[in-house]
Amino acid sequence: MTHDLGERRVTQDGVRAQAYVFAQTGEHTLLSRFFFTKGESMAEDPATGSATANLGGWYLANNVSLPMTKVISQGELAGRPSTLQLRIDGDRQVFVAGEVIELGSGHIEL
Repeated sequence: MTHDLGERRVTQDGVRAQAYVFAQTGEHTLLSRFFFTKGESMAEDPATGSATANLGGWYLANNVSLPMTKVISQGELAGRPSTLQLRIDGDRQVFVAGEVIELGSGHIEL
């Protein structure tokens, strides 16, 4: 199925194009990929919690039966497999969880 988007872009963040794609792999499982431009090239994020939260909004907009839980695999094809959990409760609240590897830290002094 294709959709005529005219002159609109599917996803746009200023001049940086982005695309979040997902496919159901089981009743409660998905595979997702998040692509974004980085300089003149395309990069892939191995785990995107903010996109997972927006996926929750997409499910709500499509009137999914609640409560709902999905386990999302992301990053496998980028060589950094990740697992995220998406849960929407009966009050339509969206929750995202997952494990991370800390790559850096810092603090701000005022």
